[in-house]
Amino acid sequence: MAKKLTRREFLLATGISTLGGLLAACSPQVVKEVVKETQLVKETQVVKEVVKETQVIKETQEVEVQVEVTKVVEVTAAAPTGPVNSRGIALPADALPLEEQVWRTGIGGVGGGYGHIMESLYNRTFEHNGGYEALTTLNIDFETVGNGADSWTISEDGSYWDFKLHKGLTWSDGNPVKASDWVFTLQRSLANSYDFAWFYFDIKNASKVAAKELTPDQLGIEAIDDETLRIYTEAPTPYLPSIGTWFGVASPAAYGNSLGETNNWALDPAKYISCGPFILTTFERGVKSEWSANTKYTGNRVVYFEKIIESPMPGGLAAYMAGDAKQYALDGSNPPAETMLVQANPVLRSESHPQPPTYTDYFGFNLVQPKLKTVDGQEVDNPFLNKDVRMALCKAVDKDALVGQIFNGLAYPAYGILPNGFPNFNPDLKDLDVNKFDVEAAKTLLANAGFPDGAGFPKFEFYLRQPSVFQSTFAQAIQARWKENLGIDVELKPADFQAFTQAAFKDKTAALYYVSYSMDYYDPATFLNVFRASSVGGRHPYDNIEWTNAYNTANGTLDLVKRLELMKQSEKELSESAAWFFLYGPFSISLFPCNLTGPTTQPNKNGYQFFGGGGVGCIHAWEGMYWSNSDCRDSLR
Repeated sequence: MAKKLTRREFLLATGISTLGGLLAACSPQVVKEVVKETQLVKETQVVKEVVKETQVIKETQEVEVQVEVTKVVEVTAAAPTGPVNSRGIALPADALPLEEQVWRTGIGGVGGGYGHIMESLYNRTFEHNGGYEALTTLNIDFETVGNGADSWTISEDGSYWDFKLHKGLTWSDGNPVKASDWVFTLQRSLANSYDFAWFYFDIKNASKVAAKELTPDQLGIEAIDDETLRIYTEAPTPYLPSIGTWFGVASPAAYGNSLGETNNWALDPAKYISCGPFILTTFERGVKSEWSANTKYTGNRVVYFEKIIESPMPGGLAAYMAGDAKQYALDGSNPPAETMLVQANPVLRSESHPQPPTYTDYFGFNLVQPKLKTVDGQEVDNPFLNKDVRMALCKAVDKDALVGQIFNGLAYPAYGILPNGFPNFNPDLKDLDVNKFDVEAAKTLLANAGFPDGAGFPKFEFYLRQPSVFQSTFAQAIQARWKENLGIDVELKPADFQAFTQAAFKDKTAALYYVSYSMDYYDPATFLNVFRASSVGGRHPYDNIEWTNAYNTANGTLDLVKRLELMKQSEKELSESAAWFFLYGPFSISLFPCNLTGPTTQPNKNGYQFFGGGGVGCIHAWEGMYWSNSDCRDSLR
């Protein structure tokens, strides 16, 4: 039987205990009630009268007597509840019947070859974690909270973290989930060419185990006891709990307790072993997957839905309005008429929720090669090693105007790598000189570098990584601004992911490159880490050792307030270097039905209503959501 959480425990688990007005239908109700009761009171009574001369003297004493009093008191009545689901959780009173508590979604990874996230992130079949617990998760305020672990502490020297696992968590085969299971999972993943292995390289020896230079047992992870998982890090890593949002445990028994053996248990309902709130009951590749409630679930997630059904679903706004699709998104690519329809329709407008930006687009310069090849194959001195050249190219681009023209209000101009609203976002970066559009200043800088009006400036290829329509449009606008404002020609070179990565980040031969980078976890380090010097494993063609050392010190600072202050300085220096020019952070408007309700659909402290966790660095299984009996969508049909 699943653990029953009190309302307070539920709100604390989801991190929204301070939000008011949640789920009025299931909140305890305060009512006034008239009651009668008998009380003992002290009363003064005359017990004797004595006549003395002309006076009557009364003798009194205090005695206790019973009196009946009537008063009005406030009492808390139990909240009305709806049906109780298969995990023993009572749904709110306005919930539809259990047979209608089904989440239907499209098939995410139709061609995915693996069923568990720790086998493959990029080639996985299922987009959610219904069948397993992650070590940590995010609440609606994007704060890291417990999932497979209830709490964690860092050692005094910052060299390791201890995670206290959720007590009593069990696998569907009846075995307890132990710390050794988490150890097995990560060892097996990194030892078997896991495609997301780099994500865990902050863990001691992780990169060497993934490269097969060390054996799995040398990975910096161990079980202190059945309920304590210890993870050692290469350096103090204050954000390590955030990385746990993608660390999902798997059952050793499912793999025959072998670190090397492979099988299809995670795609076979007959073999599936779950410790999450759902268990796989049907799998037909490309046709249908069905997840039913795991009645043996003992974790701390409150999940109302009885089933998850994944199958091909229609797309488009019409399908969403008809209820055939459960989510729809608006961004700058939608036809204007469609956007206008959503804005004009009161129901659709009420169902529209801006999503927080989670990635930033930027262009960068090659600063490691003394010589670069031009479009016609000639080898020339690298002009970008001169900061005046880089500053000129940055200041010649009016990104604020371009963002408004191209994205129709669905993107923010970027002045640093952190998206608008992200933790430690710094709006003051807008005032940096590199971010000020000034054509005359740009021309002066370019002339000072020896290229007046662009004369003699080599023509280079400008690499674009699998560009979207927006990225292509923006790159063309940059190309035009450089030609018009500075007299500089570049040739746009769209490239697939592999070709771009080879030229820009591996061989580091691309002179100019345009790229988009997205968050992986909710900490500034998820963006800043990749800008470390190329000579120590950084991604970009810039060997900025001084910045890297200062940033590593900032990132490893255990005092949270000081750490964020130092990291803010690091981001400022990153922008001021003009090694990169940060352009914009797009966002979307997510539509979901107004009769989909529950704590995780509520606005967070910044006003965002995100869709159950997806898109902000947190896999999910639509916990804290249910279908209500509201008629709010009737006018759409």
